[in-house]
Amino acid sequence: MLAELVLNALVRCEAPARRLGYGRGAVSLWSRSRRCGRAWAPHHAATRDFVAGLLRDLPQKGGNAWVLGAGLLDDLPLDDLCRRFDRVILADIAFLPCMARRLRRYGNAEMRLFDATGIVAPLSRWQVAENLPLPAANALAGLDAAAPSLVLSLNLLSQLPLLPLAWLERQGVDHGTRQDYGRRIVAAHLAGLRDLACPVGLVSDFRRIFRNRAGEAVVAESALFDVTPPVAEREWSWALAPLGEIDGQTALDLRVLATRNLGRAA
Repeated sequence: MLAELVLNALVRCEAPARRLGYGRGAVSLWSRSRRCGRAWAPHHAATRDFVAGLLRDLPQKGGNAWVLGAGLLDDLPLDDLCRRFDRVILADIAFLPCMARRLRRYGNAEMRLFDATGIVAPLSRWQVAENLPLPAANALAGLDAAAPSLVLSLNLLSQLPLLPLAWLERQGVDHGTRQDYGRRIVAAHLAGLRDLACPVGLVSDFRRIFRNRAGEAVVAESALFDVTPPVAEREWSWALAPLGEIDGQTALDLRVLATRNLGRAA
């Protein structure tokens, strides 16, 4: 608990994002990764393997790589990326101080605070009587002036709506409006990836499966607010919350897809 309090004070996060809870969210991810590291390891390995395979298939070296949802870097083959590209931009809405230490050995990798939805700042100022700020497919264009040669969206898509919707719930917005807003956020990110004129790699969970102590599925639901996911090149399961993480009776597994070539260059 003390470590989390210290990290929450030190996390890099702009004021609007901190207001919506992204600073606390980054610390919570770090804490859960420590508790569930063994259960998450196969998912991290599968993500790294997918990205490594994508890199092997690229026609040439050089240029700029964007990683959307850099997180704790556990699911990223950073050595391979930094050897392959002139610049690697690791984008996320919040960063823990340990990320800067991990990047010191890479001269061409940089952290970039970035809201991939474009709605966090306007939503933090939003008043109930106003229209909600709409997520835009072109939000990704604001990440960097130089065009990317590769864009990776890693374990981000299903997460994009969660804190904005929690914020709206605290403001008294009804369930139906929140669900529709979540669908818009997911759809806008997918549209933004498809509009990119470079190869794109996407890894995202698309289905949540809650299991009882016997391992039986008791509830299954879309992780993407019923937006149809892209066709998967690979699929696997992620034991996100083993028994005891939620409670002693419930475990949560995710079905994850990985696919490439969503951009026009595919």
